Amino acid sequence: MGALRILKNDSTDPFVNLEVEEQILCCEQSSDVLLMLWRNEPCVVLGKFQNPCYEVNEDYVHAENIPVVRRFTGGGTVYHDLGNLNITLCKDKNNVLFSHYILEEAKGIANIVAEAVRKLTKASVLVDDRASVFVEDRKISGSSTAVAKHKFFYHSTLLVSTDLLRLKKSLKWEEEYPQGEHSFVKSKRSPVANLSDYAPNITLDIVKEKIINEFIHTLPVEEILFVQV
Repeated sequence: MGALRILKNDSTDPFVNLEVEEQILCCEQSSDVLLMLWRNEPCVVLGKFQNPCYEVNEDYVHAENIPVVRRFTGGGTVYHDLGNLNITLCKDKNNVLFSHYILEEAKGIANIVAEAVRKLTKASVLVDDRASVFVEDRKISGSSTAVAKHKFFYHSTLLVSTDLLRLKKSLKWEEEYPQGEHSFVKSKRSPVANLSDYAPNITLDIVKEKIINEFIHTLPVEEILFVQV
């Protein structure tokens, strides 16, 4: 395995950041693992195969000037703000970290995040079959993956100090798709929590440092490089 390239991204513009993620997926193939921790201004992010009519409280987000953007990976609809930390990892798909199976590879990466959360909170932390992280039965992190252009791409959210009231108002939680509607993927909703609920004095900088260190100490990389996006 090559280097772990830790990308520093200071942008909080969701449109810019989703474009940066696509550029990461399309960059030249190498043995390096790319890791980026970043944040967005308030926005709602749809999965690739979702219908906003069934996922987003459009009246509320329009009134609050919260943009709705669509990512290139599957999975459910999520709310971002500056209290949410996004984690992106991209590598050659043949550069196996945990498993040749996509979901098992994603769960292995999610377990790195979970271990950082465990150390920060001393709480009971679980990674489920969808590579989501739960603290005491409340979801704190969700993820999605893509395999394209010989790359494996993983990204996840981590609720650190997000405005959970705005999150809940921005998304539809009980919406049912019309009978026979199979052309869209419906989000699977779970009770959510912030990391700060379990570690009241936590800061985003502390969380970022802990997660980066967990990746550094877990992945068998040859060197660590810090790169400005």
